[in-house]
Amino acid sequence: MQAPITPANEVQRLQALQALKLLDTAAEPRFDRLTRLVQQCLDCPIVLISLIDEQRQWFKSRQGLEACETPRDMSFCGHAILTDQLFEISDARLDPRFADNPLVTAAPFIRFYAGAPLTINQQRIGTLCLIAPEPRQLTPQQRQNLRDFADAVEQEIIDRLQEQAEQELKASRDQYQALVNNIPGITYRCQADPNWTMLYISGSIDPLSGYPASDFIQNKLRSYASVIYPPDRERLEQAVAQAIAQRQSWTLQYRVQHRDGSLRWVEERGQAEYDDTGQVRYLDGFILDINAEKQLKQQLLNLTAHLPGVVYQYQQWPDGRAAFPYASAALKRIYGVTPEQVKTDATPVFAAIHEEDLAGLASSIEHSRQQLLEWRHEYRVKDLNGKVAWMAGNATPEAMPDGSVLWHGYIQDITASKQSFLALQQANQQLQLARERLDTASELALIGFWQASLKTGELWWSPAIFQIFGFDEANTTPSVALFKSTLHPDDRQKVALSEQQALISGIHDVSHRIIRPDGSIRWVHERARIVTDADNPERIMVGSVQDITERVQLQQLKDEFIATVSHELRTPLTVIKGALSLVNSGQLGVLPAASQKLLVAAQQNSERLAHLINDLLDMEKLVAGKMPFLRQPLQVQAQLAQAVHELEPFAAQYQVQLEVTPVESGLQLWADSLRLQQTLANLLSNAIKFSKPNSRVQLRAQLLADHIRIEVEDNGLGIPEAFQARIFERFAQADTEQRRQKGGTGLGLAICKALIEQMGGEIGFQSAAGQGTLFYFTLPAVNADK
Repeated sequence: MQAPITPANEVQRLQALQALKLLDTAAEPRFDRLTRLVQQCLDCPIVLISLIDEQRQWFKSRQGLEACETPRDMSFCGHAILTDQLFEISDARLDPRFADNPLVTAAPFIRFYAGAPLTINQQRIGTLCLIAPEPRQLTPQQRQNLRDFADAVEQEIIDRLQEQAEQELKASRDQYQALVNNIPGITYRCQADPNWTMLYISGSIDPLSGYPASDFIQNKLRSYASVIYPPDRERLEQAVAQAIAQRQSWTLQYRVQHRDGSLRWVEERGQAEYDDTGQVRYLDGFILDINAEKQLKQQLLNLTAHLPGVVYQYQQWPDGRAAFPYASAALKRIYGVTPEQVKTDATPVFAAIHEEDLAGLASSIEHSRQQLLEWRHEYRVKDLNGKVAWMAGNATPEAMPDGSVLWHGYIQDITASKQSFLALQQANQQLQLARERLDTASELALIGFWQASLKTGELWWSPAIFQIFGFDEANTTPSVALFKSTLHPDDRQKVALSEQQALISGIHDVSHRIIRPDGSIRWVHERARIVTDADNPERIMVGSVQDITERVQLQQLKDEFIATVSHELRTPLTVIKGALSLVNSGQLGVLPAASQKLLVAAQQNSERLAHLINDLLDMEKLVAGKMPFLRQPLQVQAQLAQAVHELEPFAAQYQVQLEVTPVESGLQLWADSLRLQQTLANLLSNAIKFSKPNSRVQLRAQLLADHIRIEVEDNGLGIPEAFQARIFERFAQADTEQRRQKGGTGLGLAICKALIEQMGGEIGFQSAAGQGTLFYFTLPAVNADK
């Protein structure tokens, strides 16, 4: 949590606040009336007039919140008064300043906040703020409305200071009147009687009903109920009566009949005001003309009703929730559920997806979400009778302020065309034997393909084969003789035997080595077919060539590595661990304290080595991002001390001293402790092994902006410049006598790189020949407030 900073003019600001004599005073209708109006107009559950004194924020007026004050150091308003601009947080849980704020993690569970500073005598004394427990974002018009309301609050504060009550009341009413007349809607106050006798209604009623506001005041010529469309009146009255009985606000949509006979859709948001005895005094509310919105929605419904597929909106949140906020009626024809059934939960739609297509569908949606690219996919759905239909969908994703993604799309039934396609595909498969030469060349074009006459020796290569064999296409004429000249001497007989077998079976399939003109050796995989002599008098063979050098090398390295782990590390390590455990258990007698300390450290390191071996065997899982990580706040000093403690016996063997530079007190980072210690052990052990006897290896850490940088530095021979570009590759080792003597699998630094990057950090090094090496990595820092 980030506490708000203290403004430079804090003394003057507090003096201006105290001069207003507002703090710790009773509630006043002038302010409560405005906050209720803001609550209705901007449709926000919590509205506050917050005053910031030295230690707290105190609420002069509050709607939707029981508490009358909170500490200043956890207040949002404390941040809002630092600037003249409106301060808005769309989702507090995504903002590092507030994510762990108690007002966010506990009641009132703030997610959305918008505060307009209140400025009196050039000092920002507090805010008029909006709070909601779900993410949202104000429109430009709503921001302007909030600023206008804040201006009205400022005016009320100024008016309050005036000596005469009548002047104060008149100014307040004039300000209120000017404000509500500029709001794009109708504000009203009426009595809670059967006729809803109007005490006040704004002039915006004129264009909506065709009658002037004066007609409705005190129901002089007509009541507001008289312009409500009769079929909607009973529903409206019942809903308002129920809301009053439950002491709740109401939001209702209904129709108003204009003087010219036309109907207009409106949305009313209102609530009752109660006296000290709990009796209803007034009904206050806000009425908004939504006729244009209703007409557009009806036009959309009419349009989508004639489409053969489903027009829809699909929304997915970071926590995995999904829903269809809008779907046309055709949804039921395709998925067997109504749009209302999936408006808040998309599960019924996914239940209709064919089980074999669910994973692919989910993967395509996730790819679209991550890349914000257009979604296109084909899949099957099943009805209750098991009948299968093919669907094709496409949609455009849109990132929303709350972190969700909203797709706008269309789904249609393509069963007929898909069946035709599948039938055509089956027919093509039946024709495959008759088109073998053409199909083989087409399928293998991306690898490299060739055609040879075993009778004449003529040979044709695609461009890719020239690259594989290292020949210049412009100056080389392929021939069987040229090909045979590239064969590695040890593999010539293997290739010849495969060609002879092809004359019998029709299949040529062999992997072998070639020697390129520059002397480099590459592994290739050849696969070809030859038809019978009766149909192929020229003895034509068509085939492909693929360069598999890296695959062969990786497989060799993998086999060697697994053999090393299984036979040279795991078995002796098990014996060592067992022996150390037996000695440390005391069953063989009590050891001297110095020996016992060394043996305990040895046992700890053998356990760590066992963990390391398991991690090495899971290297593919680590690279794929599937290794589990338990990230948590860790004390940097403690982590460095633990690493040094566990490596001291190893350092002593090399006559190397480990030195830790003191770290700033309280410094913390986000990491998995086991993976952090594994990284430190790798870097420290490397530094120790390549250091000179009687030298030092230094371990230090420092805070840089929002991350911690940890460094391991030795004064050894350094890393050869030619090897530096490959230092973090798997199985990479510099070809020097010293490194051959030190041993190792060449995986340590690759593991370090993968671990650090998956914990959100970076790793690198600095090295100069004869001057030692400095390895460093960064990890996210933990905020001091956290």
